[in-house]
Amino acid sequence: MINSLFSQFTPDTLIFLPLQILASSIAILWLIILYPTNFFSGNITYLWNQIRLEAFKLIFQNVKNKSAPWISSLSAIFFLILSINLLGLFPYTFTITSHVSFTYSIAIPLWLSVNILGFYLAFNSRLSHLVPQGTPPFLIPLMVWIETISLIAQPIALGLRLAANLTAGHLLLFLFSSAAWVLSNNLILSSITIIVLILIFILEIGVACIQAYVFTSLINFYLDQNI
Repeated sequence: MINSLFSQFTPDTLIFLPLQILASSIAILWLIILYPTNFFSGNITYLWNQIRLEAFKLIFQNVKNKSAPWISSLSAIFFLILSINLLGLFPYTFTITSHVSFTYSIAIPLWLSVNILGFYLAFNSRLSHLVPQGTPPFLIPLMVWIETISLIAQPIALGLRLAANLTAGHLLLFLFSSAAWVLSNNLILSSITIIVLILIFILEIGVACIQAYVFTSLINFYLDQNI
């Protein structure tokens, strides 16, 4: 039973097993069907291949040749986040991507590995990005600080954006579902509330897909900048 507005985001346990681990395990199962297997029938395999192909075209339409070897890893990240976001919309499920502890545990290592790779491959080039071309000499110390802060802010924004958008959507679903229950005695008001709730739910499905796309696209963008 939900006793407060934010209690729905409190991690719970199922037979002494944290729901974060359970939700992650179920989401990882999607990675098994990333490529065709004999386990699925022909129609399901064909449908999945079409979805995967369109997703790859959308995410990696501007990918460079140097970042091509990382497409499989980025696609795995995309489908992992997408599956977690969509599974969190089902009743009595827990969305771990609404917690910054999970989003930062993905965003910070990915951002850090991408930047370490960039400094390893082209150290001088990466340092030159701290001072934009044409900067007056007296502004160079200030620009170094500004560029360094903006660089550090990248993983913070990356993890916070994903968690904040999903949290806001789930709060809206909770508020309108509670309002529909409270107004159940009034047929007109409850009907309007339920219609709005359905529209918000459809919107949240789109948000779940868009946030997975934005997260993966930003990682791909950082990767292109560094290699």
